[in-house]
Amino acid sequence: MNMTIAFIIIAYKPKMEEFGRLLNLLTEYPVIVVDNGGTLAIDGVGRATLLSQFKNLGYGAAANIGIHHASGLGAKWFVLLNQDMSFTKTAIQTLIRALKNLSPCIAGPFGAGLDARRWTTMLPSDRTDYLTGSCLAIHEKVVSKIGYFYEPYFLYYEDADYCVRAKLAGFPFTKIALDDATHEESASLGRGSLSHQYYLARNHMLFVERLAPASVKLYEFFRSAKTIAEHIMRQEKGALRGLRNYVFRRYGAWEGRGV
Repeated sequence: MNMTIAFIIIAYKPKMEEFGRLLNLLTEYPVIVVDNGGTLAIDGVGRATLLSQFKNLGYGAAANIGIHHASGLGAKWFVLLNQDMSFTKTAIQTLIRALKNLSPCIAGPFGAGLDARRWTTMLPSDRTDYLTGSCLAIHEKVVSKIGYFYEPYFLYYEDADYCVRAKLAGFPFTKIALDDATHEESASLGRGSLSHQYYLARNHMLFVERLAPASVKLYEFFRSAKTIAEHIMRQEKGALRGLRNYVFRRYGAWEGRGV
């Protein structure tokens, strides 16, 4: 197989029917499955390379493992996919053709925005401040210059972080129109669940701390009491726990014990 483009599927207890459909669409291409939690068997991934992890390491760490492996095999483009991405054969072919004609950049079909005042993520959005990690193609030269994903996020904001870092390093985003590619954001945790609240609240603050302009940092600092009050009024216990763990520098996976 030609290793110019490698597909890296980040999996965690996937629904085998939809996971199998995705694998079947990619049989002609090099595929690496990073199995967070080690629930998949070799015979469940067909011709793909299976990299089993003993526990769920999060999106960023799994992406880094897959990119490192594909890089060692000579890949020039790393296409990160969520396990529940839905494609048609035509969409895959369109993506492949587009990548072969692109200069080093970050590319993908799903754009998202950042709120100008707070730098919270906005999905969907008319703006493209970053490309989402559900289907994200990264050129090897981007990785060589800015490195890998920032793993402490564990889940959410790592794609925004990576895209902002790439932009600061001079690499453009290229949005590739794939009419037959779909993905439901936040489906894995459930929109509004305690875990969903937790990661969004904690990681937003970490993202602002790491990369936001000084004006955004100051705004978030001065509105911190209001932010907490809003979460209390909405009874968002997961978000409150996330903010607390941000203050205490507790990153990675949340075990979900207590509030």
